[in-house]
Amino acid sequence: MPDLQKFEDHRRSIPKRNSIPIHYVRGTHYEVGYSMGRTFGQMIKEFIKDYTPLQEENLKLFMEPEGQIIYEESLELTRKYFPQYIIELQGIADGAQVSFEELFLMALDDTLPLNMNKNYVDKGAVGCTSLIINQPDGQYLGHTEDALAETEDNYYIIAAHVMPGEDELNGVFQAREEKFEALAYAGHLPGYASGHNFHGVVFSINTIFVTKPLRGRIPREFITRALLSSRADMSQIVEILTNEGAGTADAFNVNVAFVNVPKESRVFYSIEVIPSVSEFKSQVYPVEFIPGNNSLHANRLLHLKYPESKDIRSYESSINRECRYQQLSKCKIPRKLNDVLEILGDEENGIFSIFRNQPNELVKTIHLGKKYK
Repeated sequence: MPDLQKFEDHRRSIPKRNSIPIHYVRGTHYEVGYSMGRTFGQMIKEFIKDYTPLQEENLKLFMEPEGQIIYEESLELTRKYFPQYIIELQGIADGAQVSFEELFLMALDDTLPLNMNKNYVDKGAVGCTSLIINQPDGQYLGHTEDALAETEDNYYIIAAHVMPGEDELNGVFQAREEKFEALAYAGHLPGYASGHNFHGVVFSINTIFVTKPLRGRIPREFITRALLSSRADMSQIVEILTNEGAGTADAFNVNVAFVNVPKESRVFYSIEVIPSVSEFKSQVYPVEFIPGNNSLHANRLLHLKYPESKDIRSYESSINRECRYQQLSKCKIPRKLNDVLEILGDEENGIFSIFRNQPNELVKTIHLGKKYK
C-alpha cells in the first residue's frame, strides 16, 4: 500500500506556483461549466477535500433537517432568479465528477453556520483590498485577493464566450450572450473576485463579514457572477446588485470602472451591498470617485450599517490595511502603476501589511491583479 501521509506531505511541500492557469471556453452555460469542471477536476476535488469550512461545518449542518431547509430555500430562489448560473454550476459539478450539493454549499458560505450555530466563528475566505486611482496621469483598479492559505494555488482564470441554451433563458434575470475574463476559485462560479467583460466593465469584489447572513436569499456569488454579463452602465450594475425580488444573503463591496469611457470623464465607483431585513432586495450604496480622487476599500462597511464580525482577521485587519494605506499615501498622491504595486505589494509591516504573506499565517494574499487603460 502507498504511504498516503507521505504523499500528502509531499503535495503540501510543493512550492507556490508562479503562473495562473487560463482556460478559454465557448458554449452554453452548461457547456462552459462542464469544460471548467473537466479541465480543473483534480484541483476541484482536492480543494473540496481540504476546504475546512465545508468539511468541518457545512456538510455536517446540511445533514440536519434545518440545514436542508435553509439549503433548499436558497437553491429554489436562486434557480428562479438565475437558472443559467445554477445550470453552469451543475456543469462544473458534472465535469469535475463531484456533487452539486458540495459546490452549492461552498457558494452558501456562512449562511448555514451563522443561522444554525451561535458559537460559529467564520473560517472562510478572509481579506481582499481594492485600490482605485483616478488621476489625470494614471487610472487603475488594483486588487489583492486574500483567502485561507489552503486556497493558495486553487484558482484559475476563465476566458469565456457564453451563448445561453434554450433551457437557460427562463429566469427572472434574463440570460444573454456573455464574453468575459474572470478569476474563479476551484469549484466556484467566476466573478466573486475580479473580472472584466467585452462591454468594458472592470470590477473587483471585497467580502464584508456580517454576523447574520439572511436565509432564503441568494448567495452573493451568483449576484457577482451576473456582473460579468452587465453592460457598461451604472444603472444596470445597481439593478443587478439590488436584485429586486430576492436580495443578497450576505454582504460585499464592488469596485467598478468602465474602460470604454474617455479617460478625462471616467468615473470609478465603490459600492457597498448588504442584505435587507425588511424587503426582498439588497441595499446598495454607490460612491463616485471622479478624476483627481483615489480610494481604498477592504473588508468592512464604510457607509452602510449592518452587524459585522469584529474578527481580527477581517475587521481589525481592514483597519490595519486602511491605516497602512494612509501612511503610504501621506507624502505623495498615488498616480502611477508603480504606486499601485508599492501599496498593494506592501509586506514589510507584519500584521499592518496590505500584502499578507507572514509565515504560518492562516490568511494569505494569493493573487495581486490590476487593470488600467
